Amino acid sequence: MRKNFFSLAVLTVIIVLSSCSSKSSFDSDVRKMADYRCKVQQLEAKDPSDQKAQKELEEVKKEMDAYREKMSKKYEDKKDDKAMNEQADKIMDEVMAKCK
Repeated sequence: MRKNFFSLAVLTVIIVLSSCSSKSSFDSDVRKMADYRCKVQQLEAKDPSDQKAQKELEEVKKEMDAYREKMSKKYEDKKDDKAMNEQADKIMDEVMAKCK
């Protein structure tokens, strides 16, 4: 599960990093994806027998997948932009460091 989550996170960062729109829009998009990742991490840490948490986890994952798909299309032409990838990594790390 963790390996799958890590792969998803890496793919998300690569996709989201590729931005052709304004910097503030890009920052917001990366932060939103990081917020999804944080929420998933928090829900996965809860007791697996907690049905409410498991249902919420599934819903958040669906929302995150839909958002990732949307961002993949939005930033498709900037996938190889190294500076944007580095910026996204920095933002993602910042948000995830605060995730508890």
